[in-house]
Amino acid sequence: MGETFKATIDDREVQRAFQALLHVTGHSRPIMEEIGQAYERRVLENFAKESDPEGHRWQRLSAATLLIRLGKGKRTKKSGYLSKAGTKYLTAKMILQEKKHLLQAIHYQANDVSVTIGVGAHIPYAAIHQFGGMTGRGLKTKIPPRPYLAMNEGEGMRLADRDREMILQILYLRISDTAEGRR
Repeated sequence: MGETFKATIDDREVQRAFQALLHVTGHSRPIMEEIGQAYERRVLENFAKESDPEGHRWQRLSAATLLIRLGKGKRTKKSGYLSKAGTKYLTAKMILQEKKHLLQAIHYQANDVSVTIGVGAHIPYAAIHQFGGMTGRGLKTKIPPRPYLAMNEGEGMRLADRDREMILQILYLRISDTAEGRR
């Protein structure tokens, strides 16, 4: 069984805004749910765009990976050239979405003081795709990092600017709504 990987993102401004929200509302679970839903949508957008949270495209699949995935049979001709089925397959091929297990395993959990977003232990390869590294027999195959949850920073992660701004916008909007009696 694989391990769940977990990273804590400590952003002081987000923490201050959260504390201000708690001071004004006294409760935060609905707002944490809202942040979780919005962040999960952003992660799914990263998969759709095949890019990291800052919008940089993920490294393309290697030729070796594509050849393995093509396999033999209907996707190649006897001459070794691509058949129409092979061309269609490669044209539609999306990174990290062969069977969509990783994509479908993205989820969030919210409570009164935090939001956790990630992938469960049933997807043992989640961390290698986020951070990159060596894998395969004898650890001879290099997988490039393809950040999808947050930006890699050293051994941990940090919020991308657009995600940080989204979270702050939600927090400040809810503080304003509460102060004006709208929530």
